[in-house]
Amino acid sequence: MLRLGASRAARFSAVRMPQASLCIPKASMMAPLGIRFNSTATQEIKTKLTDFASESAAAIDTATTTTLHSDQIGYLQSIGLGTGWGPTSMIENVLEMTHVYTGLPWWATIVASTVIIRTLMVPIYIKSSANMAKMSKVKPQLDVLMDEIRNGDNEDKMLAMRKRSKLFKEYGIKTSHSFLPILQVPVAYGFFQATRKMAEAPVEGFSTQGAFWFEDLTAVDPYLGLQIFTALVVTGMMRMGGETGAQAMNPMLKKVMTWLPFASILITQSMSSAVVLYFAANAVFSLIQTTVLKNKHFRKLAKLPPIETPVPVPGAKAPPATLSEWWKDFNDKMKNQTHNKMSKTNKQLEAMERRRGAANDGFIKRH
Repeated sequence: MLRLGASRAARFSAVRMPQASLCIPKASMMAPLGIRFNSTATQEIKTKLTDFASESAAAIDTATTTTLHSDQIGYLQSIGLGTGWGPTSMIENVLEMTHVYTGLPWWATIVASTVIIRTLMVPIYIKSSANMAKMSKVKPQLDVLMDEIRNGDNEDKMLAMRKRSKLFKEYGIKTSHSFLPILQVPVAYGFFQATRKMAEAPVEGFSTQGAFWFEDLTAVDPYLGLQIFTALVVTGMMRMGGETGAQAMNPMLKKVMTWLPFASILITQSMSSAVVLYFAANAVFSLIQTTVLKNKHFRKLAKLPPIETPVPVPGAKAPPATLSEWWKDFNDKMKNQTHNKMSKTNKQLEAMERRRGAANDGFIKRH
């Protein structure tokens, strides 16, 4: 048995060895392989992960590198700002042109650009002021009609709406003119986004061309002086009649608008000084505009209707003067609306029952 196993092993090795020898490459075949893999054989293996944060920061720095300066047209575009046709890009271009062509520092540039844009929008507020003066004159009648529209049944609503249309036509009131100041919304949004992005970039000179206690426009106002100043100006402007100067507010709403602007301090306390500076400049312009539009000599010169004190409707309920009165009035209105809806539903159900009974009376039941 041992001899048989040895002989089989010898035959197996004799058969397999020539095939194995065929797999051994010759020296002439090894040479090109050695040359091909020579470059990879000498490389070092990386033992440290790539720092993607540093690479991305380096890429951003490379992308925003520019040879232009902030006193040259095209600087903002060279750092990725002022591109496109949206309100933000348009305001950024206005700020750049004002800064370059006037030579003003950035804080004065923001103020000057705000004044320029708001001056162009004054005709809109003049039209709205004329319309608001007409509406203020008939506000008591409008309040009564609006209450009937909200709380009355269908017939009362239709009648109140016809009376309101007749009242508007009689006094030349146009509802669309009351919404003209809304056109300022995209402009305000553009200024907010433009100053915020320019402070975050940051734009060259933003950190040194501030003024007074806010020398760094990219930083937060350390004393919240701009926020407090803006709140005070907005409060005065609203108590004088809003940006149109002719908005009639009830005593309770005036009290609310006295303190509501100060809530904005909490919202804007972490914003850069550049953003809050725009808010302050815009508020000051609005206060000046309100003062001018309330002036009777200017209204006569501009052929605007005078601002008259509304005459209360005889027998009409006086508007709430305090928050507790407003809350009581609000609850009473909600109860009345609920009662009216329930009465209306009951009437509809009774009408359905009558129709169903009338249908059954003309029908002979089969047994």
